[in-house]
Order: sequence, then C-alpha cells, then structure tokens
Amino acid sequence: SPPTPAPPTPAPPTPVPLTPEPPTPEPTTATPGPHLRRPHLRRPTCTPIAVPNPSFEAYTGTSGNPFNLGQIPGWSSASGSPSIFGGFHLARSAWLWSYNSRGESIFAAVPFAVGATYEVTMWMQTSNPNGQVFVKAANGLQPKYSTSSWFPSIASQQTMFSSGMQYQQAQEITFSFTANDNYAQLWLHPYWTGGAPQAEMRVDNIRICMVGGTPEPETPEPPTPEPPTPSPPTPSPPTPSPPTPAPPTPAPPTPVPLTPEPPTPEPTTATPGTCTPIAV
Repeated sequence: SPPTPAPPTPAPPTPVPLTPEPPTPEPTTATPGPHLRRPHLRRPTCTPIAVPNPSFEAYTGTSGNPFNLGQIPGWSSASGSPSIFGGFHLARSAWLWSYNSRGESIFAAVPFAVGATYEVTMWMQTSNPNGQVFVKAANGLQPKYSTSSWFPSIASQQTMFSSGMQYQQAQEITFSFTANDNYAQLWLHPYWTGGAPQAEMRVDNIRICMVGGTPEPETPEPPTPEPPTPSPPTPSPPTPSPPTPAPPTPAPPTPVPLTPEPPTPEPTTATPGTCTPIAV
C-alpha cells in the first residue's frame, strides 16, 4: 500500500509587537521657585563723627585731677574735678558726681550741624536713682582748671539725652537727636538737687555718627532659578523586527507506484514418471 503522507508542519505565528507602557516617573523633590523679597528701605547711612579719645585711654599723667590739668587729651573739665576710673570697653572710663545742684562735668570738641540727626552710643553706669544724667550739645564751655563744682551757665546748649539714674549695671545705650543749632561741643554730667548720697555716673566708649542721605531702595536678591520639572519621556514605539519567515511547508511526496516483483514460485515436488530406456 502507498505510505500515508505526514501531516504538514504548521508555520510559527507571526509575532505581534507589544506597545510598552510609559515608564512611571520617579517623584522628585521640588526646588522652591524664585522669591523676591519685598522692596524695603535700607537703614540710612550713618557717617562717623570723630570723638577725641572716646574711651579715655590716652592719659598722660597720674594726677587725681587729670581733666583739670589737661592730662586727658581731647577732654577738659567744665566743673569740679572729674576722675578716671576702671573702664567697661577697655581699661578706663570717666567718673562724675553731683549733689546739691553742683557737680563734675566734662566736655570735648565735637561739631553738630543744625538740622542734622545724630546717633550717639556709649557705655554708662549710674548710682542713686533720684538723680539724672545729661548728654548735651553746647557752645561756649571753657576749660576749668580750678575744682569749683558749680555747673557753668551757658545760653547755647541742647539736651540730647537725659534719663534717671537707672543704669545700676553697666550697659551700652544708644539714642538719637536732631540739632536745633550749630554746636561745637559735647558736654556730659550727672545732676542731683539733693544731698547725700551723691549721684554718680561713669561713661566710656563714646561713638557718634550723623544719619544722612535718602534711604536707598534695597536691590532685591536675584531669584534662585527653579530647575525645570522634567516631563515624563514619551516612549517611542519599538521598531518591530521583521518577522522571521516560517520555513516552507514541504509538499507531501508523490507516491511512486511500486512494480511488484513476480512471485517466486513455490517449489513443487516432482512426481516420478515412467523412464523409457533408449538403446545405446
């Protein structure tokens, strides 16, 4: 019989390209965006005014009346016999007293211009809270070489600052004033109308500056640029590879008819016959 042909081998399926899902972007920590500070005015400039020997460190003698004797460069006594004492800022300070409306006072040549505003800073310590301290601008003070403790009477003066004797602990104070006239001198003294105990004050490290100029608008700081937030990448569809061609299915072979071989005759057993003798 002819052989049964083998069934054809099916071709492999053609792959279908898959569309990948877009990657989920990782969360990023946002950087603050640009922030401009509100425009505001700078602190007005303050031009330093020279105060001679502001901490009383220059001391040319050892006398008990150094201000009266001109031993404290830049400063003079206007009344009494002011003394040098231990300092707060450095080694020395000026020590002054007052009672019964008399007392000690000192002055230095410091100019003040009419209409100008000044900021004054100094270290101070006081005693006897019933008294007062005075810081003044003045004209006409004269060095007093005697120890008379009567305060000078001058017409040209302006009180910059006055306060009760509330500085029991040494502290730095700051105040401002606007000059109502042109002055050439800085004058300091305590004042107490009562008797004992006397009012005392110590001063040190005096600084003065003239507040001037129109406040300038502050230039805002440049903003810190915000880094752009990256957009999630748009995935490009993968380029599908060309499908691998399936091998052709071979056609089943055409059966070749077989020529049957002639049957081999089966051997037969001969039946002995009659043998007629032939004459030789």
